[in-house]
Amino acid sequence: MVRVLLVTSEGCKPCTRVKRVLKELQAAMPDLTVEEVDYYSPRGSKLAVENSITYPPAVFIEGTLFEKGKIHTDEMVASIRRPKGANA
Repeated sequence: MVRVLLVTSEGCKPCTRVKRVLKELQAAMPDLTVEEVDYYSPRGSKLAVENSITYPPAVFIEGTLFEKGKIHTDEMVASIRRPKGANA
């Protein structure tokens, strides 16, 4: 199972784009779980402070910050598809 956490906010156009890509990827990868956290929620605020996220979106793959702000979706998909422990 691959876990992705998306820090997002309502009305965020880049967030919408990342959500769409993740939804399409979930259709191809049944073992992919995606959790969304609102940037302005207590948990989202904590993640923002801990990881210097100044604005959404931010993507965590398997608990590790992948990217924040401008998300390169092709690289995100490749990272999600890469088997655990595989080198880049």
